[in-house]
Amino acid sequence: MPPEARRSHATADPETVEPARVPGRLADDLIREIGSWIDRDRHEHVVALTAAWDPPTLSAARRMIAAHGLAPLLARDPAFATLTPALPEELRAWIALQEERNRTRIDRLHGELAGALRALSAMGVAAMPLKGSILSTRVGGDRHRRPMADLDILVHSDDLDAARGALVGLGYRRQMAANRRPTHDTFLRPGNDEVVSFDGEHPDNPRPIELHVEVKRHLWAWVDDDDLTAFLWSGAREGTVLGEPALLPSDRALLAHLAIHATSDLLGSRGRLVQWLDVAEAAADADGDASDAWAAMPHPRLLYPALRLVARRFAGRFGDRLPDLASHEALMPESLVRWAAAVPLDTRAGLQSGRFRPADMSTRPARWERWAPATWRLAVAYGSLPRPLAFTRHVVRVARAARQRLR
Repeated sequence: MPPEARRSHATADPETVEPARVPGRLADDLIREIGSWIDRDRHEHVVALTAAWDPPTLSAARRMIAAHGLAPLLARDPAFATLTPALPEELRAWIALQEERNRTRIDRLHGELAGALRALSAMGVAAMPLKGSILSTRVGGDRHRRPMADLDILVHSDDLDAARGALVGLGYRRQMAANRRPTHDTFLRPGNDEVVSFDGEHPDNPRPIELHVEVKRHLWAWVDDDDLTAFLWSGAREGTVLGEPALLPSDRALLAHLAIHATSDLLGSRGRLVQWLDVAEAAADADGDASDAWAAMPHPRLLYPALRLVARRFAGRFGDRLPDLASHEALMPESLVRWAAAVPLDTRAGLQSGRFRPADMSTRPARWERWAPATWRLAVAYGSLPRPLAFTRHVVRVARAARQRLR
């Protein structure tokens, strides 16, 4: 889902919201189909297939493209220069609108990122932009190729008060954390705190700055062994982002952060194909052999699901530029290796099904999607712990979390 949709209980303009959820089987079919478009040239197949789609299927495809953040890619990537113009007119027009909106949104976010980095530097704060703030500003890249929900910035804990002051000085206001274990401070400017459209990317949706002093995702069931803070700082180098002073993560640290973030979202059934593409590009661009890079990273069990599934999904697009994990799989739980080699690349792999409005996420089926004790999830969370024991620990953790929410 577009992450900004999770941050507000505001209701969007009803004209921009499609009321029907995508049925499960259709969602899986569309995720696999659209994912294959990114991986390899299937022009004739796609043109023939989409021409036969009825209105409900076109509506569902639009929703899945939005949920997986792919409209800007379909509009801008040279690989789709002949494919996208051949899509049905309604879908083509919607993709063009999404690209226009995303371009405006990214330009605004980049202006806000430059302003934040300038203000932090003036306060003597060492700041490291993370994730999309790095991916969308790399030299030679297409800054408008992917959507961005927010701006992530890492600072040292000793600089937190100064960093907060710098953002307040720019007109931002700190938001009260909705999570019982927040991983960052969230800052928004007044008037930019409500979702105006759930239909893909919109420049007026919230553009928060998330200020971190640690990078820890708190993986599924609140497993806490995914801290990347020291790894990010240890390889950081001085540089600039959008012409402003910044510390830049190493290629390996960027890849580790993207992969663990992707695995975390897969565990919660929130995975997005655009995340997988980010991981694939970071792996392909990493200095040295990507397989050796993976071996040197912390938390390999948490990196593995995203890296293995990405290598399967985008084998055609990236080929041998993606890491070969075979020599490292002996270190992984056997059940996790079997699952990653065979699971269909759809919702069963943790990719999201198009539920991205607050009401969608609170239904019983959506909660079950997030917390069902599937064998692969237990393997990620608890390693090679015997399944009955891992299952028991998971049930206890979920029960504790539920009790705390009810208090």
